[in-house]
Amino acid sequence: MPAFMLKKIVLGNFSSGPVDPMMADAIDFMVDRLESLGQSELASRLTLNCQNSYVEPHKIRDIPVTIMDVFDQSALSTEAKEEMYKLYPNARRAHLKTGGNFPYLCRSAEVNLYVQIHLLQFHGTKYAAIDPSMVSAEELEVQKGSLGISQEEQ
Repeated sequence: MPAFMLKKIVLGNFSSGPVDPMMADAIDFMVDRLESLGQSELASRLTLNCQNSYVEPHKIRDIPVTIMDVFDQSALSTEAKEEMYKLYPNARRAHLKTGGNFPYLCRSAEVNLYVQIHLLQFHGTKYAAIDPSMVSAEELEVQKGSLGISQEEQ
């Protein structure tokens, strides 16, 4: 398909009704980024996005999973969200009241907080995002204590 048709398909899924200013800015940013993509880049991204595939739950049974979701309208259908919850029943859920299709842009502080909480469980391990030798023993104990509190809350 020509690039203009692919862009029309993508733009048709963006919110057209009234949205808060931060969500409008996120949509505007994504429209600008969309305009910078060539036909082949856009086609490949749409192909990857639309392929029917998923990570088989039994293969990641022992890996902590956090599912981030918004309560307002987004491109994912309610049925798709419910299916994901069924496939990953032990996953933590990170809910945002609003955020639309781009919560990582318009609700970045909340998204970053959920990402930090998810990554906290790996702090001081070989899976940490930071080299454990760069973390003081005192900070590691504080982080482990914080993690224990958040696990009890859930």
